[in-house]
Amino acid sequence: MEKAGRGGDSAPRGPVLHIVVVGFHHKKGCQVEFSYPPLIPGDGHDSHTLPEEWKYLPFLALPDGAHNYQEDTVFFHLPPRNGNGATVYGISCYRQIEAKALKVRQADVTRETVQKSVCVLSKLPLYGLLQAKLQLITHAYFEEKDFSQISILKELYEHMNSSLGGTSLEGSQVYLGLSPRDLVLHFRHKVLILFKLILLEKKVLFYISPVNKLVGALMTLLSLFPGMLEHGLSDCSQYRPRKSMSEDAGLHERNPPADDFASVSAAPRLFLSVGQAHSRGPLCRTVYMDNCPLSK
Repeated sequence: MEKAGRGGDSAPRGPVLHIVVVGFHHKKGCQVEFSYPPLIPGDGHDSHTLPEEWKYLPFLALPDGAHNYQEDTVFFHLPPRNGNGATVYGISCYRQIEAKALKVRQADVTRETVQKSVCVLSKLPLYGLLQAKLQLITHAYFEEKDFSQISILKELYEHMNSSLGGTSLEGSQVYLGLSPRDLVLHFRHKVLILFKLILLEKKVLFYISPVNKLVGALMTLLSLFPGMLEHGLSDCSQYRPRKSMSEDAGLHERNPPADDFASVSAAPRLFLSVGQAHSRGPLCRTVYMDNCPLSK
């Protein structure tokens, strides 16, 4: 097992916290297969162990129904570690490849296709910018046809942090890849209805497939609110560890059901709710709904 190297011994120099590979195991389901730097300091890069706050990471990065598409992209959010800091922004590009095309086929590959997701965890909501870089690397990673070749992923981590180290949220890079024109063409006059529903703090259920169209529409809609992408999502994820059944029952009595979700995501189906007013705009929260298909 490879031990944590230089990247795992110090805080990242730029906005990228980790590069993660999530795969689908035929017996264990979705699991983390690689992380750089390791998600837990001191573990190896191939450790499957997850921080308690990020235990839903594999299911957010490789959502149910991913096998219906050759490739796709999903954005999601994770709560801060140890309750400190702000939201962690996740961008995941997943693909699938026929098992017979692999140069090195591991023993646990028993299905005809192999599904994996390459994920970037970032401190900044640079969705479109990180997606553009990640899609190229994901394609190159699959073209190797040998998933043990992880040097390209380590280089991605170093490159992103060196090139984005001085990136500011005040420029246009936050809006890269978002298209208000496509949003209006898709929803037409209902864009105004959606905009007003968010202002009124109503819950909205989005159902669009594939996922990259959904996350694009959702983030474009949020971008219509000044400062929302830059500052309004910093507190959009929550996590409450539960120590006993009695504590769990007490939470159900005191809090509405929506607060029971530990992680948030722009995934196949989601609730978008707006909380109390934020000093720099409304406070937005998107909640991932489990066991929802990508398409009807």
